[in-house]
Amino acid sequence: MKKLLAALFLLGSMGLNAQELPQPSPSAKLTQRVGLTDFTVDYSRPGMKGREIFGSLVPFNELWRTGANKATALTLSTDAVIGETKVEAGTYSIFTIPSEEAWIFILNKNTELWGTDGYDEEMDVLRMEVEASKIESLETFTIDFQNIMGAKAEMVIAWSNMQIAIPIEVDIQNQAVANIEMALRNSDKEDLWRVNRNAATYYSRNDIDQEKAMKFINTSLELNPKSWYSVLVKAEVMYNSGMAKEAIKTAKEAMEMGIAEAEANDQEFQYTGLVEGMIESWSTNK
Repeated sequence: MKKLLAALFLLGSMGLNAQELPQPSPSAKLTQRVGLTDFTVDYSRPGMKGREIFGSLVPFNELWRTGANKATALTLSTDAVIGETKVEAGTYSIFTIPSEEAWIFILNKNTELWGTDGYDEEMDVLRMEVEASKIESLETFTIDFQNIMGAKAEMVIAWSNMQIAIPIEVDIQNQAVANIEMALRNSDKEDLWRVNRNAATYYSRNDIDQEKAMKFINTSLELNPKSWYSVLVKAEVMYNSGMAKEAIKTAKEAMEMGIAEAEANDQEFQYTGLVEGMIESWSTNK
């Protein structure tokens, strides 16, 4: 019977789409970048419409497709850690088993399901328990990303009077270093000075390797010695390498270069306050 209803729904949906008529549970697509990883959710959004949801329309302690229509899909552009499990880049369907106190959150390899018929637990890549919390009444089923802080975020699933928050963490540093190495290999010669400067900035500010950061910025200045901002970046690398006195001197040189460049173009140098603030901070924290 369930398969017959699903087939009838598919036929009905095809007709609706062809005629551009509104769907009872409209589709939505959300992409959120966390670090350098894109998380994309494709799902349908049912409404309460005066119905009791959890414990009734969505029974407790039973598998739920977590949305409407075709199974909700989550796509990761890179590997990520969800909860405490490493999940490889790819697309997965989301299922849950709600209860009053906690839900079981599931990612499954089968992304072609409608409803729970055909669900196979052996195709799960993740199954974890997540604490459920009470919220004010939310009419429309919603999946969102919140509390995004650098490499971490929470994927929040909410509807009616309940929600869960699934912790997510990505590897920013290894991805960024890989991107830097690729850019250094593939950049045009005229852009290579800027790529080296960006690499120096990232390596130094994230305290990855100050010696390598210095090599990057020196290469950048060899390729383009006229950039006042590159000289300022070198000053920052110097300070982060424990060379405060040299950093202050170099920052002053950068500001002089910037002022001269601006005056040559009949403009005012806009960054005096920034550079002076850096010098003051470095003088205080020698």
